[in-house]
Parts: sequence; C-alpha cells; structure tokens
Amino acid sequence: MFETTKVLIKNNSRNIINKIKEAPVLYIVFILMMIFSILIFGFTTYFLINFETELDVSLNDIFFLVIFSFFFKSAYDLYNHFIKAENVTYALATDVDQKKTIFEIFLGIFITNILIWFAFSGLFLFSLIIFNVNIAFPIEYIIFTLGVIVSICLGCSICLNFFSPQRYRLIPNIILLGFFWLSRDPLFVTMTLPLAILHVGWSIKDGVFSYQFIRRKKRIKERVQIKKRNVISAIFHREITVIWRDKLMYSFVFSSCVTGFGAGYLFLYGDRLFIPESLIEMYGGFLPSMFVFMGVFVVIVYTGVFPALNLFLNEERTMWIIRHIPLKSETIVFGKTSALALCFVTSIPFIPYISIFIGFDNIVFMVWFLIFSYLAGVIISIPLGVKYVGKKSDIMLLYSIAMILFAVLGSAAMLGIFIENQFQYPILIYSLILLAEIIVLYISLKISSNILNIKYPLRLL
Repeated sequence: MFETTKVLIKNNSRNIINKIKEAPVLYIVFILMMIFSILIFGFTTYFLINFETELDVSLNDIFFLVIFSFFFKSAYDLYNHFIKAENVTYALATDVDQKKTIFEIFLGIFITNILIWFAFSGLFLFSLIIFNVNIAFPIEYIIFTLGVIVSICLGCSICLNFFSPQRYRLIPNIILLGFFWLSRDPLFVTMTLPLAILHVGWSIKDGVFSYQFIRRKKRIKERVQIKKRNVISAIFHREITVIWRDKLMYSFVFSSCVTGFGAGYLFLYGDRLFIPESLIEMYGGFLPSMFVFMGVFVVIVYTGVFPALNLFLNEERTMWIIRHIPLKSETIVFGKTSALALCFVTSIPFIPYISIFIGFDNIVFMVWFLIFSYLAGVIISIPLGVKYVGKKSDIMLLYSIAMILFAVLGSAAMLGIFIENQFQYPILIYSLILLAEIIVLYISLKISSNILNIKYPLRLL
C-alpha cells in the first residue's frame, strides 16, 4: 500500500544524499546560511517584541508569505514529479488504478512539504527559545499549519488544472485565491480547508489527462527539419527549438516586462511603501537605486543564468550520445552558448518598461549595466553548468551562482556610478569594459571546453 509514495520519498531522499556527497561544501554553506537566516528572524522577533520601533510587521502578512511560498513549491513539486516526469508512464501503465497512483504522488509531495514546514518552524521556535521569547501561541501555530495544508492542496490542484485540456477547472482556484486576497484573514483561509481538499480530489480524479495533454508535441514541417546547417547553427537551432517548445520565450519576455514595470514603480514609490516616515530621511535615498539593481538582477538570473545552466544540465541522459559524435568540446560549448543570444533579446524589454518611471536620462548606463550583467551571468554559469553536466537541475547550484553574481553586479554598479560622475563621455569607458568582458567570456568558454573534455572525453564508435 502507498508504494508510489514510498518510492517518491525514497528517491527524493536518495537524490539529496547523493547531491550532498557530490558537493558537500555547497550544501554545508547553504544549510549554515538557512540556519543563520532563521536565527536572524528569531532575533528580529525578539527585537520587535521588546523594543519600541516604527516598523509595523503584521502576523497576517507573515502568514500569507508562508502559505504562498508553499503554494508555489507544491505546484512546482507536482510539475516536477508528475507532469514532466517520464518514469510516471510506467506507473500509470500498470493494473493499479491511475487515480490511486496520482493520489500517492500527491501524498508524497504533501508529506515532504509538511516535514519541511515542521522542520523550519521548529528551528524558528528554537531560535525564539534562545532569545527568551514566549512561544506559548498554540492556536496561532495550528492556524499556520492548517494554512500550509490548504496551500499545498491548492498548489497541486492548480498545477493539475493548468496543464489540463480543460482549464476551466482553474476557476475554483482563482475564486479561492481571490477571497484570500480580499479577506486577508488567516482564519478564513483555514476554514476553506474542506473546499481545498475536495478540489484537489476532484483534480486528481482526471489528473491523467494533464499528464497526457502536456506530452502532445506539435511537429514542425519536415522541410525545416532537414535543412542543411553548419555545426554551430545546428546546435543553436536545437537549443532554441527546446526553449521554444517548452514555451520559455514567452515566460522570459513576460518576466522582463513585469520586472521592469515593478522595479520602476518601486523606484518612485518604494520608500513610502517599505520605510516608515521617521526613517525615510536616513534610508529613502538608497532605496530607488536598490530597486533598479534588484530588477536587473532578477531579470538576469531568470533569462540568463537559468537557461545557461539548463543548456548542460538538461543533457542528463544524452551527453554520452553527444560525446560519441565527432565534435570538439569547443564546438559543443560555443554552439550551446550561442543560443543564449536569443535569451538576451528577451531581457531587453526590461529597459523600456523601467524607463517609463525613471526616464531616459541614464539610458546609456542602464543599457551597459544590462549587457554587462548578462555577460557576467553567462561567464559564471557556463563553467559550472559544464562541471555538473549530466546532473539534474539543482536549486543549490542556481542559488550559489546567484549569490556570486550578486556580489559581481554590486561591484559593477558602484563602478558604473563612479564612471558616470568622473568621465564626460562614459560610453567610451563602458565600451572598453564590455570588450574586456567579451575576452573574459571567451576564456570562460575555453575553460568550460576543457572541463567537458575531462568529464566526457570524446569517444568514437
């Protein structure tokens, strides 16, 4: 009984253990940072309770932050373990009822997320004990726990229905989320638990159609498939086809537009939204530039770092075939990296959308900073993507690269401000910096080629 759930939990545990063994330093640093962050939250709670401060932190805001975090995580988990999981085909092809198999996958995801909630909340409560904060709030903890259960159910159901051919099934999810937004009451969210359970059960009943629907690929014309290309353009076309087939291009463009619009809005009004009036004079001047910087950072991570890593991490089962083709490692690396040129185009809408709010006075700096940031993201990501080629996508790797990139872009932003203030024609300096960065990019690709040669030496049949 519950064999699928047991296999799912066992595989997740085995994958985590294997990843820790492969990159122990990476995971140790990540775990220490998580523990440190939770301790900081505990100290912040102690500070807010025991000292008078202008900061107004609402428990309701924390509640909705928690449940929406688990909402998105559970939706991603179901997509990863069911919608796009090829090995599920074997489980669905057995004599076991398909609804039972899908329910057991949901149960495995539910147990995993609940354990994560208890682990992090327990660590937070332990940090409160360290700082002598009264933790006798059992009712609030129960409400938070029930809210997490609701969010897991809604996240899984919305994933099933989004990839279903019958997307009208999303309407109950949208209505519930709308009521959550309007009420902003944690108690109301917990009262919707029976509805969330009923809806996820209704979604699981026809969940097999979601799995079948996502696997129907539209075939392109045969004439396009047999077109003659040189090696680099053939690899470029292959990678672009994968990105286009997975509908990532629309996601990249939408992300760039929304991030540009949001960063621009926060540039004008962010200080009033996030800083009390008594602190605006001290920190208000810092926030506008920080919002612009964070906007660029988010766009680069999503449209640059993420696809750059996936160029190689997606070759989990095919790299051995590629290395039996008589192609140099340089050709493979350069061909795959060339596909990022189209991804860079999807990041360009960030500039006009943020310029709606900040104007065009600093357009030269913005364009330079976006290009510099994108190239920096590629320079850092490609060697690490090649190092971990053949491995599944790992959030730890993306997180580590994001932290490195954050430090690099912070230094670049300060350098750009210095150039703007000290040089009459900064565009010349910007051009020289980009030229030097292109040289560094070439060196990074050559290093990546050597890494690929070491990990997967060319083998001719």
